[in-house]
Amino acid sequence: MRHNWSTLMKIRGNLSTFFDQLFECELCLEPDGSSTGICEECLNRLPYMGLACPQCSESVSTEGLCGRCQRTPPAYDYSYCSLSYEHPLPHWLHRCKDKRDTRQISRMQTLMLMARPALDDQPENYPDMVTCIPTSHRRRLWRGFNLSEELARAVAHDLGLPFHRLLKKTKHQEQRGRSARQRASSQTDMRVETNLNLAGKHILIVDDVMTTGSTLHTAAALLKESNAQKVGAWCFARTPKTR
Repeated sequence: MRHNWSTLMKIRGNLSTFFDQLFECELCLEPDGSSTGICEECLNRLPYMGLACPQCSESVSTEGLCGRCQRTPPAYDYSYCSLSYEHPLPHWLHRCKDKRDTRQISRMQTLMLMARPALDDQPENYPDMVTCIPTSHRRRLWRGFNLSEELARAVAHDLGLPFHRLLKKTKHQEQRGRSARQRASSQTDMRVETNLNLAGKHILIVDDVMTTGSTLHTAAALLKESNAQKVGAWCFARTPKTR
């Protein structure tokens, strides 16, 4: 009996250690019980976006459109990014996309909705539907999911809007590791594929990380060619402006 009791206590201790680790803040290892796995103090220290251009979301020093958007505005009418793509976000995205760690999806969905745009301020400008930036069939097959779509479905549910796959990527083109100039000049193989009538609609595109905005520009241009009236974007993160 003593042996059995000792074994039971050892198992109980191991389980206690295991569950304590589950509820530790990933960043500072302090106790935490939130769904994000991050304590409140670290949550407040995440790289949230500061003052940004309302159209391209690039950081600016004064309110209003940046000079580039004033000169050559993108096809999308506005954009919003919940966070800046700085530590620890690249680590989370790497684990999610390259290591296929699907636990990161719910974390990013939660953080994205916690730092949300004020879409309710102007009900007349509220989107009609939500869509996402597509991924190639090869990439989706390897990962088992499209992160942009997973984020878009959470956004659509939160906003009480329908989600539709309106865009299709016809060929895989890796963007990571490419310079801003290469990204901006590359041709994205994408097309509109839907039976829905988009005439006069306000469409919100959701994506994970916005870098140059060229992919969103292409997607918005395609949707407007299909008679969408207004196209906006909401991304989980925006890469910082290079100095």
